Amino acid sequence: MYGSPIRLRSKGCRSAFRGLALCVTTAWLAGCASGGPATLDMMPAPAAYEQQAAPFGIDEGVAEAGEVAVRDMLYVTNRAPAGADDEERFYSGERGYLLRAGAARIAFGDTDITWDEAREISLLKNRPGSFPLRVHGLTEFGVLADSVSIFTPLDEAMAVERREQQRFLEEVERRLAQSAVNDIFIYVHGYKVNFENPLLVASELWHFLGHEGAFVAFSWPSTPQRLAYMKDIETARVSAWALRKLVTFLARESSARRIHIVGYSAGTRVVLTTLYELALLYQNSSEAEIRAATRLGRVVLVGSDVDTGAFASYVLDGLLRVQEDLNLYVSPSDKALHISERVFAHRRLGEVLPGTLDERMRDFAAHEERLAFIDVEDAANFDAGNGHAYFRKSPWVSSDVLMGLRYGLDPGARGLVRATDSPIWRFPGDYLQRFDAALAAVNPGLRGGARDAGPADPSGAP
Repeated sequence: MYGSPIRLRSKGCRSAFRGLALCVTTAWLAGCASGGPATLDMMPAPAAYEQQAAPFGIDEGVAEAGEVAVRDMLYVTNRAPAGADDEERFYSGERGYLLRAGAARIAFGDTDITWDEAREISLLKNRPGSFPLRVHGLTEFGVLADSVSIFTPLDEAMAVERREQQRFLEEVERRLAQSAVNDIFIYVHGYKVNFENPLLVASELWHFLGHEGAFVAFSWPSTPQRLAYMKDIETARVSAWALRKLVTFLARESSARRIHIVGYSAGTRVVLTTLYELALLYQNSSEAEIRAATRLGRVVLVGSDVDTGAFASYVLDGLLRVQEDLNLYVSPSDKALHISERVFAHRRLGEVLPGTLDERMRDFAAHEERLAFIDVEDAANFDAGNGHAYFRKSPWVSSDVLMGLRYGLDPGARGLVRATDSPIWRFPGDYLQRFDAALAAVNPGLRGGARDAGPADPSGAP
């Protein structure tokens, strides 16, 4: 009389154990970095640097002769400050709700080498050994007053002074004034990393961007633990409000021409939810009015761990009206997203490939100028590691990302191609030659020469 219930329970337990094991595996694979020491080996130099000394910016005069290789990186976080019992040095993995801004001193390599030496090492194609980045120190300016709400404890709200966010704004303006590019760039990280990781990634991206514009690392409270996946993706949804407050503050108060966002992995949930909320807030406004209010330029999403159905619903509700354009990088070899798809039983946005689109979606993607899908399968080193961090691992992909951010070019104008029967862009075999031609077209005064393979048509024709 007990046999059937026992068998049913046993089967259910096996299924539950398989599900748990799958979640554990997902948490291990989908992570963007471990929560260990706050160091990061600098990404390979983008392929653009093979022939050009400074393809994306001047990068001269950013340091005095002999100055040590340390740079300030602006940050904004909604993490709670680290307590005495926390393992983290500055901010914990818990939600803080208020937005705190500051600047971190990032050491490039050893602190006893000069900036010129550090730059030379960072550009080597075959870099000897590791070249670690680490947070050397930190200064918090204070709380952004825009993040205070009716739910903020009264004592905390009363302690916030507007001069704290003014100091942050002044630092943004100082960087814009020193740059030929009057744009702000915001990097939003993935899951399972500590506070310092996005500061280090943002620093290397800004480094290879030639220190143009003002770069800000947005560090939302992900948890540097292997089993934190479900907790983090829920926190990502909550953190969208904080990112929206940051974007609208910068759009209202700064002199920036445009604000660009780069979102990675689970961090694309933060970004897309932010854009969706803005779309709803401005649903009765014209696109010109939206741009004036948000100043959002290019949004780049890499390895997006977002349900494709959710993204489609965002588009239907006007998401593409919020920013100038949206570039989505996708890969067939992203193991982290493959497992995430198995967990949630729905395809992830970073897995959208030609064969996965039905006729209606193919037609929409092919004719919607504000949306571009970019397949990285043919890019050099795109599948390094678990194939999830190709925007850092592949010199081709990093070149394309930075090219798009710096010059605002569409995929075809920066060397990518698209077959006549496909709505998705890809990297051609002669991408490097096409890239050089595209770069010369927008900035003919750059130092360096064309590659040996000869001229190529940068128009995007296969």
